[in-house]
Amino acid sequence: MPTRRTKPKDASEPLAFGGLLAEQHITVLLVGIGFRLNRGASTYYRNAWNLSMAEWRLLLALKSTRSLNVGELSAVIDIDKAAVSRALALLQKNGLVSVQQTRTRGRAAIATLTDDGKKLSAKLLRVSLQRQRRLFKSIAPSDKAELGRLLRQLAKALAEADWEH
Repeated sequence: MPTRRTKPKDASEPLAFGGLLAEQHITVLLVGIGFRLNRGASTYYRNAWNLSMAEWRLLLALKSTRSLNVGELSAVIDIDKAAVSRALALLQKNGLVSVQQTRTRGRAAIATLTDDGKKLSAKLLRVSLQRQRRLFKSIAPSDKAELGRLLRQLAKALAEADWEH
C-alpha cells in the first residue's frame, strides 16, 4: 500500500524560503538569500551595464574615496587581490579607472576613477539604491535598521569564529 505524504502541522503556512532545512538552520536561509541576491544583481549589472559584480563593487568603492591600492580595495570590497587586479584591468581597458604605480605607498598600484568612471559610478549608486529600496519596500524602516545591526553583529562574530571545532 503506498504511503501518504503528510502535510506540515500548519498546512496553511507554506515552508519558508529554502524549505525545511532553512527553517532548521538559519545559515542555510542566509546562504540561500545571499545566492539569490547575488545572482539577481549579477545578472542585472551584466545585462544592463556589462559589469561583473567585482567591477560594480570596485566602481562604488572608488566613488566613495579618492584612490585606493589593490590591497585596500581588496579589503574594502571583500574580494581577493587577484580578482581585484583582474577587474581593475578591465575597468582600465574600458577607460573607467586609472591605475598608477607609486613609490610613496610602496610598490602599490593606485586606482582612481576617470571622469567617465565618476559618471558611471554615480549612475550605478543611484540604480543600486533604487534596487535596494524596491527590495525593502514591504519592510518597516525600523526592521531594516535592526536587520542591518544584526547582520553587522553576525559579520563580526563570523570574523572571530573558531572553525576548528
